[in-house]
Amino acid sequence: MYIVIAGLSDIGKNLAELMVKEGNEVMVIDRDFARSTEMAEGSDVMVITGDASQKAVLEEARVRYAQAFVAAAGDDSENLMLCMLAKELGARTVVSLVDESEHEEAFRQAGVTFQVNPDMVAARHISRMILQPYVKDFLSCARNEIFEIQVEKGMRCVGRRVSELSTPNGVRVLVVQRDGRYLSTDDVIRPDDWLTLIVNQESAKKGAEFMDKWFSKG
Repeated sequence: MYIVIAGLSDIGKNLAELMVKEGNEVMVIDRDFARSTEMAEGSDVMVITGDASQKAVLEEARVRYAQAFVAAAGDDSENLMLCMLAKELGARTVVSLVDESEHEEAFRQAGVTFQVNPDMVAARHISRMILQPYVKDFLSCARNEIFEIQVEKGMRCVGRRVSELSTPNGVRVLVVQRDGRYLSTDDVIRPDDWLTLIVNQESAKKGAEFMDKWFSKG
């Protein structure tokens, strides 16, 4: 996959390195010569030193061929402008960091595929660590949250069949995995199994109660 990232913020830098490690072709654009040089010399990421708000620079970065364009530059107004330019030039998927939640609607109206508020993402992860320590990872989408839970000894779900985990409306067990294979609803849950759960955001309270019931210890 070919990905263009505008901005070598900490998130932009880490994202670029992560995507390259996973085998993607990544082009980064940044105004700062020192940051650009450090990135180019210390990784396999391709770098253009320039202003991503200039169409000529985006064209040099081959944005029209990008499967994804990520705006991780300055403030929300700059990121919004970059997203609009990238869409105009033909980027298939456009993603942006959004610092202020009140600006999210403007990004939606501009047709930005995904908006990410880093502070809110961090806050949600910390709250999960505190309130639901059994959750190993989760993804928050527009209408749903997806949770990954590793089953441990002492959890109430151990020894139960998957079908016995009666879920409330808005909550669904997607899959249960063991040693790389998916379990059926008749299989008994064991420690070290991995369970993936989806919760509609309107049913967040029911989802939390369901998870506390089955995945808390004691």
